[in-house]
This record gives sequence, structure tokens and C-alpha cells, in this order.
Amino acid sequence: MAMYAIGLSVLQEEISYEKTQVKQVAYADDLTGAGKISELRKWWDLVKKNGPTIGYRPNATKSILIVKPEHYEIGMRLFRDSGVTVTKDGQRHLGAVVGTPEFKQKYVEEKVSEWVKEVGVLSDIAKTEPHAAYSAFTHGLQHRWSFVKRTIPVISRLLRPLEESIRKTFLPALLKTNFIIGNDVRELLSLPPRLGGMGITSPEKMAEEENRDSIHLTRPLTEKIIAQDAKGETDQNAILELKKTMSRNRQNAQVERLQHLKDVMPIETLKKIHIAQETGASNWLTCLPIRAKGFSLNKQEFVDAVALRYGWPVEGLPKTCACGDPNSVDHTMTCKKGGFVCIRHDEVRDLTASMLREVCRDVTTEPTLLPLNGEHVQYRTANTTNEARVDVSARGFWTRGQRAFMDIRIFDPIAACYQRIPLEAAHQKNEREKIRSYGDRIRNVDHGTFTPLVFTTSGGMGPKAKCFYSRLADIMAEKKHQPRSHVVAWMRCRLSFSLLRSALLCLRGTRYSAPQPSI
Repeated sequence: MAMYAIGLSVLQEEISYEKTQVKQVAYADDLTGAGKISELRKWWDLVKKNGPTIGYRPNATKSILIVKPEHYEIGMRLFRDSGVTVTKDGQRHLGAVVGTPEFKQKYVEEKVSEWVKEVGVLSDIAKTEPHAAYSAFTHGLQHRWSFVKRTIPVISRLLRPLEESIRKTFLPALLKTNFIIGNDVRELLSLPPRLGGMGITSPEKMAEEENRDSIHLTRPLTEKIIAQDAKGETDQNAILELKKTMSRNRQNAQVERLQHLKDVMPIETLKKIHIAQETGASNWLTCLPIRAKGFSLNKQEFVDAVALRYGWPVEGLPKTCACGDPNSVDHTMTCKKGGFVCIRHDEVRDLTASMLREVCRDVTTEPTLLPLNGEHVQYRTANTTNEARVDVSARGFWTRGQRAFMDIRIFDPIAACYQRIPLEAAHQKNEREKIRSYGDRIRNVDHGTFTPLVFTTSGGMGPKAKCFYSRLADIMAEKKHQPRSHVVAWMRCRLSFSLLRSALLCLRGTRYSAPQPSI
């Protein structure tokens, strides 16, 4: 782009506004001018004359003159022998459109028709690979509509068929739902994952906002083009501040929409949404489904994961658990029959230990604490047995040479014992219990540090777990010479999928006791 700008600057001096009375702008090798038709003819002749001397050869067959209907005859007469196409309707220009309202409407309708077909194709893919289809929609397809929404005003009504295709075709195929996607559910799914949604935006509702933001953001550049000011520079700091303001306004609008949904949705759904808003609870949605890294879900796993996220009914569960109790989604998350709860715990333990081994020495799983020889501990609930163990230890994590001990707990925030307390209080309660069990003993007997790593079954982390993994990301980023943001994203994805797959195992795993060998 810089080379194009340098090259065309020589030509633009020869065809400047002072010489031609044509206001012009160049984007790469696309040269555009606006003015009276007679002046445009002079401008075109100068482009043809001076362009080839710098290597710019205008192609008349690809050049379009757009005129008002009442000036069409004049345009045809003045550009009769030029080879330039003259139109009074309009023309596609740099991915947008310039012309009459009727031409703009026809252009957008053709685009929408094409996009509806693409949504239909993606819906067919979603029937067998919903995770891949969801990622393709949120990371790719919906961004293809952005430029048209930003550059063509008043097209919300024209985008309605696209929204209907998303609601009636794509979402049912993606979520395998038998119920109709209502307005409240559609509004929820359009919110970003950090607010408990899925980021499946509504093109109809976003069009006017994106067009308005685009106009405000490009106004400084537009004013310079209109004034033909080629010497001044736009204030990039002001543009950056404007972007931040727009981002804040959009986030505030999203929070307001979420608050409206809280007023109309059931208490159980609100609890699920609050859990989904925790740090780390939505990383499985936002990362790419890379199968080689273990980040890809099959069609059953994806549908179950979304159902767990929002508390929707899960099909195919037996009415009675193998343990004999009535079966439900909540029961499967805590039932100890089959050992799935232990597997879930051990998955996080082993993953944390493997990440610690990349940056620390003397990393051990299930280390035994030093035995007590008359020492007293502060709390009555402390673990005082000589065989007491924690989950992971590593030397030099918090302090050089000192041994750090970590113990993991994963709890179900929907369990009956947590129904009456806020989610944040549930995290703190579990952290306090772990600290009372091991903190005083490790500090005074083992002379180490203790950090409880508390998670929810959906992937949310407690305050001390956030602090621990933040420190781990700092050390890992420094050692590997990688951006911290990349390390944090990678770490959260691994933890998120580890907990998600464990939850799906608890949900669908076969619970039975292994047969004992006969003697």
C-alpha cells in the first residue's frame, strides 16, 4: 500500500483539484474522482496522458462513470469515444456500492441471497460437525457481512432474510433443538461468550450501529478527502480514543441487553449464565476447533456442552442412575459411582503439573507432607495424618528455592449446598476449607507455600487459582519468549477443555463396577 501511495502521488500532482476541479482519492491502484461531467472528462484525459509515464495504465473497460439520471445524455455525449461505461443506476465500488437507492437495494438483496445460501450450506455441515460449523460462523462467515453493513446505510430491513435463515435453519441444526428459537434465546445467543452468550450476532440489529460507528470513525479522513487536503495527517491518537469509546458503548449496550434478559428469564437460567461469565468458562467456545490439540468436540459433545452451559434439557439420559438414585444432569456432576469425579480431579492435577514442569524444577504429584512430631496446627479441621498429601508441588514457583504446594478442588455450583450463596462466596468457601486443611501445616512444618486451586465444573476459577495461573503464565511467557496474551489463551483453552471433557464424561459415561476376578 505504501508503494502504491508513493507511485500515485506523482500522478495526483498532475491531476490535482487545482488543475481539474475534480475531487479525487486513490486506494491502491483504484483511482476515483468526483465533480462535474465536463471536468471529469478533462481529468480522465490527464490520467490517460500522464499515467503511463509512471507505470499506471488506466483500463477504460473497467472504468465506470456514474451520473444522475438527468445528466445521463450529457455523460454519454462527453465520454462517447472514451471506452468508459456510463451508467445512471450505480456500480459496485470497493466492496460497497455507489448509485441510486433502487440500485443499492438490488445490490444488497443479491448479497443477502448469496449469504443465505452460505448459511444453508453451513447448516448442513452443522448437522454432523456442529463445533466446526459454529467456529466457521463466528470466526469467519459473520465477518463477511461487516463491510456492507458499515458502508451502506439503512439496510436493516434488507438483512431480515439473513437473520431468519440464522434463526430458523442454522441454530436448530447447530443446537439440535426441537423447540422454536424465541426472541429471548436469540438475544442471549447474540451476546459475546464473556457475557454468557455464544457470539452469534444478529446482522439485522447490528447494521445501523455499525454504519453509524463507521461514519464517525472515518469522518476525519472523509473531511480531508472532501477538502482535498493531501498534506495533513489524521490524529491517530484521537481515532484510537474514538475506537475505545465505541467499544465501551457497545459493551454497555450488551450489558443492558443482558440486564433486560435477567428480568424475563427463569432463575435457573440466570444462575447458569452467571456461571458461564466466569473467567475460563467460555474458552472452549472462543478457540479454534483444532483436532490435533484436542480442542475439537464431536456432535454429541458439542450439543451436550451447550445444554450444560444454559441448563437446557439433555436427551438420552437414563431416569435412574447406576447408584440407584434418580438421575439428572445435576446428579451426574457429583455422583461418585464409576470414578468420574476422581478422573475429573486428576485431569486438572496432571495438566497443572505438566505446565509446571515446563518452568519449574522438582515438580511432584501427590507429594506426602512431612509428618507431625508434636507440632500444633491452628484449625481443628486441619489434616493431621502422617500420610497427608496434596495434589502438586513445585520448587521455586513463588519464591526462589522454596517449595510451593497446590491442592485442587472442583465443585458443582448448582449443587444444593451452594444454591443459597453467591458464586463468588462459593469459591471463597472452598478456598477457606482447603487453607484450613493444609495451609498452616505446610507453612509451619514444611516451610512452603500453599495455594488452593478451586474450579467449577464449567471451568470457572476461584480468586487464588486466577492468581496462580496468572503467575504461571508470566513465568512461561518469559521463559519461552512468547507474548503473555498468547500463553494465557493457550493455558485457559487447555484447562477449559480438560474440565469440559470431564463434565461430559460425568454426563454420558457408563457407571458400573469393574467385575472382580474369580479366585
